[in-house]
Amino acid sequence: MSQNPLVRKTLRSRFETVKLMGSGGYGNTYLLGGGIRNRHRYSLARKTLRNRFEIVKHLGSGGSGDTYLAIDLDLPGQPHCVVKHFHPKDSNPAVLPIAKKLFDREAEVLYQLGNDHDQIPRLFAHFDEDGDFYLVQEFIDGHALTQEIIPGQRLSENTVLNLLKNILEVLAFVHQHNIIHRDIKPQNLMRRYSDQKIVLIDFGSIKKIGALGAGLTIAVGTPGYMPSEQAKGKPKLCSDIYAVGMIGIQALTGLIPEQLPEDPNTGEVIWRDKAEVSDALANILDTMVRDRYNQRYQSAIEALQALNSDVALSHYSQSADINHKADDTYLLTYRNFILLLGIGLGATTSLIVIVLIYTFINTGTSLPNQPTPLKSFLEKFVEFPLTNRNSQVVKSAANRGVFQNNFTIAKTTK
Repeated sequence: MSQNPLVRKTLRSRFETVKLMGSGGYGNTYLLGGGIRNRHRYSLARKTLRNRFEIVKHLGSGGSGDTYLAIDLDLPGQPHCVVKHFHPKDSNPAVLPIAKKLFDREAEVLYQLGNDHDQIPRLFAHFDEDGDFYLVQEFIDGHALTQEIIPGQRLSENTVLNLLKNILEVLAFVHQHNIIHRDIKPQNLMRRYSDQKIVLIDFGSIKKIGALGAGLTIAVGTPGYMPSEQAKGKPKLCSDIYAVGMIGIQALTGLIPEQLPEDPNTGEVIWRDKAEVSDALANILDTMVRDRYNQRYQSAIEALQALNSDVALSHYSQSADINHKADDTYLLTYRNFILLLGIGLGATTSLIVIVLIYTFINTGTSLPNQPTPLKSFLEKFVEFPLTNRNSQVVKSAANRGVFQNNFTIAKTTK
């Protein structure tokens, strides 16, 4: 993150800026991003453009113009939309064509990408009126990530991991079209209320891979989220990866990028000691924010693959460790159960043996005609049913005798 000191000191507004800077003999360098005060706001409040878009209120200002909330009078329900008014604040003649080119390119990219991805605003209109240029795009009903990533508050690793994946998924679509956003930051990432998806906005700083013009170096972005090669006007796809990585570190540490120290020898960001994070995710973030662009993930697709594979492997290893510990606990419990069962069976067996020995000894020492305890128990056990049976036999015999006597008496009488 060893950036040009002049770039670091630019104002840190969320809106686009064009500012002329000396480049030390390599032509002219322009910085777009940061901020400049709106010294002469050109208000469009309550004005209706093209007899269709009625301006409701002013949303913000940037170097190339102002942004307004409007309603579309032609559509049912008169839904909200966003109107960007191209109105450069800088009077330098070298700035106007650059800003105009970026403005036209934003319209081109929104038209190209917005219709194919629901996490990029759609373009509704792009026209000029009374000598000024306007861009009308979809209004995203949601909040910026500045309401989730708050200075001084650290987010959990799982929250940051999901956030990074959501950002990289939509950025991967942009990178597939060889487009560099160049201004990834929490202000330009919206959480849509309807489905909680991340929507990437503000394509006013985008660049298609290729030269912008001979003799010019364009530095576009916001200090803190802008890597060194981008500050020199030579952005790569991996320049966006640097910005996403800084957002992840900011969310984990609760510190804005300018508050994070750097290694004086390597220029790398020092942040791990300020966050509670696994080595797997920390290694990925370190790779995303390498000072040398060729050491980073080269696109959002590559970074997303790393998140899905390395972090998933780390979580699998942690789950395996937990399962292994659970197995060890189960095995220990099982061993304790077997041990207690063995002790119980051993005690029971010992008691039975003692009773048998005691009985045997008593049997051996008893007098010949004296019944032993075991014999007495058996006799008592057998005596009762035998006595009952004998009594029944006697009763039966007596009954038979009475019957015979009665029969004899009856016979004699006859």
